[in-house]
Amino acid sequence: MKKIILMAAVLMAALFAQAAEWRPLDALESTANGGANRVLIVDTDDLTETTANTAQTLTVSIPDKAAVLLTKAVLVTAFETAATNVTSCAVTVGDGTDADLYLASMEGASDGTEIWKKFGQVYSSTTLGKKVYTAADTIDVIFTPDSAQALSAMTTGKMKFYFLIQ
Repeated sequence: MKKIILMAAVLMAALFAQAAEWRPLDALESTANGGANRVLIVDTDDLTETTANTAQTLTVSIPDKAAVLLTKAVLVTAFETAATNVTSCAVTVGDGTDADLYLASMEGASDGTEIWKKFGQVYSSTTLGKKVYTAADTIDVIFTPDSAQALSAMTTGKMKFYFLIQ
């Protein structure tokens, strides 16, 4: 019962924390994605920063006593703008303490040697690849464009981040 209440709290908090889609996975999706039970889907509609070379952080709230593991990140469609090719759109995934705790860096730009799939990094051998939160925090997904681009100028691009949250 505690797990159901915890997951409901995570879902409700996440719905109000950011505009990107944050949803549970069904059993088939979970199996296909390394046992993940949640996915964060980010596309160009979620990237609203209008200043060139300025990062934007999308957040998902995590309650205390939750254990989090990023199983993988998938670039569905490379990021680019209508006017010019994008040479960099770096993505990191972390939390309020460490900006790249779960994913050190992943290139999402169409002309930046994009990486289509990357597995999350292990946090610590003592926590078996998970971070257990002793206080409420956030998962922070940070998108950083190249120096000539604003994230809001992106016309195509989509990423999925798969998490196991217990």
